[in-house]
Amino acid sequence: MNSEKIALFDMDGTICDYVGSMKLELEKLRAPNEPIVDPFMVGDAPEYQYLWDRMELIKSDEKWWANLPKYQLGFDIFKLTKELGYHNEILTQAPKKNPAALAGKLQWIINNLDGEIEFTMTRNKSRHYGKILVDDYPGYIIPWLKHRPRGLVVMPLNEYNKGFTHENVVVYDGSNIDEVKKIIMERIG
Repeated sequence: MNSEKIALFDMDGTICDYVGSMKLELEKLRAPNEPIVDPFMVGDAPEYQYLWDRMELIKSDEKWWANLPKYQLGFDIFKLTKELGYHNEILTQAPKKNPAALAGKLQWIINNLDGEIEFTMTRNKSRHYGKILVDDYPGYIIPWLKHRPRGLVVMPLNEYNKGFTHENVVVYDGSNIDEVKKIIMERIG
């Protein structure tokens, strides 16, 4: 393995089904006649503070984090980069004030990945080196690319990032693994 060939993997929405799990838990807390509101689409609108409060309640449970289901699109890329000789590492956002999230994410890594995988929980992903970043969230992708203008991002497609484009981002939708492989090999090696 070439130690320079590092692929960094986000967890939430990339290799873990954070959004699907959050929506399931929010549905359990919804009142019978309460309208269904997608918290990932409403932003910081004050009238939806109750949704953010519910999400904080859900995220305060270490077991919720530890038991997030795998997200197949991210695992497809994880397998591909490994086959291409990359050293895969986890690079995940660390919540400021939620020790349950940190402990739960670590437990998820232990339960679902090789126990020897390297991982970093950080507040600032842009500080971390890798030739490839696999992440679903443009808010983390843009700062990372600012520091790595030759870096490549593989972005698992979801309903919230489908309009995002950047010359250094290849979108993976579950059907274009050969295209992703070709771009990685041409751009990075």
